[in-house]
Amino acid sequence: MALDRFELLELRRDDGVQTFYAREIATARPVQVHLFANGSVEDNLALLALVQRLPETERRRVIDRGVSAGRPYLVTERLAGFASLREWLGAKATAASIDDQFFDLIGASRPDPTLETSGEPHSAVGTTAAKSLLATALGVAAALVFLALLIGVIVFHPR
Repeated sequence: MALDRFELLELRRDDGVQTFYAREIATARPVQVHLFANGSVEDNLALLALVQRLPETERRRVIDRGVSAGRPYLVTERLAGFASLREWLGAKATAASIDDQFFDLIGASRPDPTLETSGEPHSAVGTTAAKSLLATALGVAAALVFLALLIGVIVFHPR
């Protein structure tokens, strides 16, 4: 269990997300462990999705995340100035990206980038690059032929 690397010291808040003051055992670094009490219910998943909308500087404050004993958890640095994880995410998460707004508009779920896909996208990228290289080579060859014809007309033009 990944939570074994943290020592839970004190329950600070329980608003559906239990927030504990804790410390990382290996480094003694103070952290906060946020345990989602109701498992993976929709509200908790929406809250966890806000982590992806954090600016990079705030996202670096997330140390670990996962599921322990069927309950999602998030480990962060101490979130000084915020009463709860919900408050921090609400204050720091940015507005939905244009892609997210598009998927919300059409009612489709956004593809999960962490899922493995077949080799097709990678081979499609390679095919596109090969076609682009071939088109460039043909363009250069056509330009050289045109230049040779132009030089031939100028050199061999009767005076």
